[in-house]
Amino acid sequence: MHQLIALAFASLLPLSALAVSIGEPLPDLQIDKKGELVLKGKDEVDFQPWSSKALDTKGAVQIVQYMAARPSSEKQIRPFTDKLEETAYPVELHHVTTVVNLDDVTFGMSGFALSELEKNKRVYPMSTLVGDWDGLGLKKWDLKPKSSALIILDAQGKVLFMKDGKLNPQEIDQALALIGKEVAKRQ
Repeated sequence: MHQLIALAFASLLPLSALAVSIGEPLPDLQIDKKGELVLKGKDEVDFQPWSSKALDTKGAVQIVQYMAARPSSEKQIRPFTDKLEETAYPVELHHVTTVVNLDDVTFGMSGFALSELEKNKRVYPMSTLVGDWDGLGLKKWDLKPKSSALIILDAQGKVLFMKDGKLNPQEIDQALALIGKEVAKRQ
């Protein structure tokens, strides 16, 4: 009887082994359907499969943003990205990868969301922009829908910082301090 109760309880638990955890490697996210936006020439945008295994944690501090394709999600992370842009961290020592969950988009806005992604790739060609058409990251990393998440990785690809949802000013400062510390190790 105890085994049956334990089994029933265990089946109710989330698959936390797949969730993002501080001090652990980032679980691999593989996006084959469209995936990373790449520039072909000056204006044409194409897609290629993307994997989080491709994040170069040795060369640059990796900053991963995962967000729903909703204006409210972008607003959640905007205070952090604004402050990050104000820092004097060398561009070659930190890299931002933005994965947009195009499966979590305001009704009727998927075409607009894709157009915005393509526009941003042209404006920020060095940034990595990824379209997640099936919400794989939401499931794999056990994230909240209609939200945004910030993940910072160390040189070994382990998670230094993770916040799912809106960051408060102290969390923004903490994230920027961790990025600064990691950048200093690479100088």
